[in-house]
Amino acid sequence: MKKKDNGKDGSQSVKLIRKSNNLVEGKYRFDIWEMRVFTKMLTLILPNDEDFKEYRIYLKDVIEDFNLTTDKQAYNLLKGGAVKLMKKEIKIVRDTDEGEKEFLTHIAVGLDSFTSKSQGSYIDISFHPKMKPFLLQLQTQFLMYDVRNILQLQSSFSVRIYELLKQYERIGKRTFTLTELKDTLAVADKYPLYANFKQRVILKAQEDLESYTDIKFTFEEDKRGKAVHSIVFFIFSNKTVVDERKLPENVEEIVPVANQQEQEEITSKEIHSLIEHFQGVNIKTVNEWLEKYPPKYVIERIETLKKYQKEGRVIKNPMGYLQKLMLQDVLFIPQKQETKSPKTDTKQQENIKVIIKRKEKELESLRIDYYENQNRLVSEFFIKNPDIQEKIIEGLTFGAEYNKQLSLEANLARASFVAVLNTKVRELYPTIFKELDEPFVRQENSLKQELRTLGWIG
Repeated sequence: MKKKDNGKDGSQSVKLIRKSNNLVEGKYRFDIWEMRVFTKMLTLILPNDEDFKEYRIYLKDVIEDFNLTTDKQAYNLLKGGAVKLMKKEIKIVRDTDEGEKEFLTHIAVGLDSFTSKSQGSYIDISFHPKMKPFLLQLQTQFLMYDVRNILQLQSSFSVRIYELLKQYERIGKRTFTLTELKDTLAVADKYPLYANFKQRVILKAQEDLESYTDIKFTFEEDKRGKAVHSIVFFIFSNKTVVDERKLPENVEEIVPVANQQEQEEITSKEIHSLIEHFQGVNIKTVNEWLEKYPPKYVIERIETLKKYQKEGRVIKNPMGYLQKLMLQDVLFIPQKQETKSPKTDTKQQENIKVIIKRKEKELESLRIDYYENQNRLVSEFFIKNPDIQEKIIEGLTFGAEYNKQLSLEANLARASFVAVLNTKVRELYPTIFKELDEPFVRQENSLKQELRTLGWIG
């Protein structure tokens, strides 16, 4: 198998991976062929799918997507990866109304494959039904990224570390204890010695991510005595890859780095509004902070200052004090705060949860309106261009989403077929969606920023 030169040519169409955050944090270990089968399956899920389907994975597509050389063992490797994936279990720890629970399930079921590799051109496989909450109808608390970021990664550990850090890209920093990281990657038995783990997993991922993905990282080791206790990852946008990779129009909402400048402008305005009553404040200072620190870092220090003021501390020059706080990597909470009533803290947390739920409903409503308006635009486009409608639908009647046992009208009433139809129209005529997409992106990003300011990760 060989690597591609750079993986940044943009020749492939953008396909998106969507996973719940709980799944990203799950405890499991794949080899590279299990990861390839899993990744290919993920790209076949559509945003509006309500149930899993039997996914047909063609060997030629896997070879093309992952830029592999064809050899006599390719089909056996694909089939073998699927067989091992079916036997693989994943452990997911999640919070529920009843408390923290540990969920264990298999990942895939129902492999249908050829007995002879000479006949082998594809496999059919599906996800285990228990995986539905982590892959289908995701509205909040999920990670979404361009699959091109992981196609050239030759290590499944590099893929996992990419996803774990991609979740925290906007925060810019993520800390794991060494035990937590090994447990998440399920490698405590494989790399008991830290030196081997560092060389084979962390340094390998650092090299891979900088070569092929839209993020890169540095890291620091936090030691307790002579032993490494935890690892602090510092996450940065990988501008070399981002700039060289050609992105299609209107993907700001699905490829976060494409809309980074607008996000920074929104964040600076929001942060400025938190301190606009302080003497000497200006947007330039806020922008200077955001060039050096992640938004969450800046907001934490503003909140700390406001806590001090509420406690009655006299701070004559709040802006000067903030500048000092920005230089502190670690914030020290005053002793008085430790005696604060637990009831007050609980009430504040409950209020924040109420606000988050309200904002999540606003976000969900915005997305529903967007998809309804998208359907309306396509319908109006087809009314004006019946010949185009006929041609597009004719091409889709041979696809897996078109049910030949139903009439055309019945198929057009099915959400899964409508989603495929809309995707095809967007692919061929992207400009008709421009006026709809731009305000939606702005509103969605604004709501997301408000939520993240409250501690929401989604």
